[in-house]
Amino acid sequence: MPNVIDVAKYIIRISLDSSEEGEYDLTPMKLQKLIYFCQGFHLAFFDSPLFDEDIQAWVHGPVCPSLYHRFRKFESNPVILIDADTASLADREKHLIDDVYRLYGQYTAAKLRNMTHDEGPWKESRLNAVISKKRLKRYFDSVITPQKTLPPLTEAEKEEVRSILLKAESDGEIDLSQFCE
Repeated sequence: MPNVIDVAKYIIRISLDSSEEGEYDLTPMKLQKLIYFCQGFHLAFFDSPLFDEDIQAWVHGPVCPSLYHRFRKFESNPVILIDADTASLADREKHLIDDVYRLYGQYTAAKLRNMTHDEGPWKESRLNAVISKKRLKRYFDSVITPQKTLPPLTEAEKEEVRSILLKAESDGEIDLSQFCE
């Protein structure tokens, strides 16, 4: 299993590779948010963490402390990394990170912070507390699971439901008046 720094190196590499000259904007805050999304989606898709390190609920959203300490010297400037060895990542991990980056890499650090502030894992955690992997998985499972809805009924099916309900009411099984104004 890779560690969070391995995942960060890969994100830095793909961000540099996909940026136009003068457009590179991968700040430490943006990197933190992308790491959060990668961990969450990996938990949901593969039922296992991408990395072992914990993510905590900080003021500006989810943060992995070891990653913060490694890259805080860049402050709000883009992260530069010479050693971008990503050999510890499996192909499926790289594909997931690529997909997350395609989806979320287009946003600024501030936009990503705001997005994470609107999500359950951060909102439901105490400030500076660990956001459990279980909570992350539960939330991201709900993100990737399509909401099941019933298909619309045909007119014939609606009429059948009406007649069943009216019969049940006339037999004293239900009282439909509670559903009418």
